[in-house]
Amino acid sequence: MSTVFNPTIAAITLRGLLGRRRSLLIALPSVLLLALTIGLRAATNINSSHDFGWPGVVLGQIGLVTLLPLTAMIIGTSVLGTEVDDSSILHLLATPVSRATVMFTKWIVACGATLVFAVVPIAIAAFIGTSSYVDNPGPLDMTFTPIKGDTSEAIGVIVAAAVGAVVYSAFFLFLSVVTKRSVAVTLIYILVWESLLTRFVSGLRLLSIGQYELGIANGIGHLPNLNSNLTVGTSVLMSVVFTVVALGYGTRRLQSFRVSGEAA
Repeated sequence: MSTVFNPTIAAITLRGLLGRRRSLLIALPSVLLLALTIGLRAATNINSSHDFGWPGVVLGQIGLVTLLPLTAMIIGTSVLGTEVDDSSILHLLATPVSRATVMFTKWIVACGATLVFAVVPIAIAAFIGTSSYVDNPGPLDMTFTPIKGDTSEAIGVIVAAAVGAVVYSAFFLFLSVVTKRSVAVTLIYILVWESLLTRFVSGLRLLSIGQYELGIANGIGHLPNLNSNLTVGTSVLMSVVFTVVALGYGTRRLQSFRVSGEAA
């Protein structure tokens, strides 16, 4: 059996994660994104330079920075957080399975679920939103001639979403290990840190997963109105660092759990 991935733990985690009510809650943000994208695309006039400013805002600020982390939060804090809260994690940790295997298995499940429930819908929205896309629209340029873009805009968003799913899953799983109020902490991170503080304090953007996504999307697809502030190189490097640190420290904290229920 693999020392990194445990199929039994993965199956149990998926069974607990994909309950009927929770599945509906997980899918809701993506359904809203798709509905918004389809509605805006249907109302878009391809011959107007004014109408094509919305894909970067919807796919970037709403899809990548808001709806993706909300979905990842629901999943990431559920795959382990509920077990920590009700102390059922102690039964799992009492087995011969290593704490590192538990951590990585939970992370892989969280990544897979986030890819299905968030990245796939974002990919669909990206292709819908950027189909017949007008490159470099000038909202005040009345002489602008629409030029059809290629698929790079959608690909950039999709790659950024996939990277974000991996990093967010690791970070939110880490938070579920270090605090029993992981849902509250993750909401503060998403709504206060990423959606508010990083917009006004430039130095904080280096510690924002949402900014990593926007940097990658902009570096690949150059979609206007993404409001990206980091280069693609910095975004990739910090994504790797964020993931490694979150998983490493999360595993270390998980190893400190005693069977008595107290963390050392």
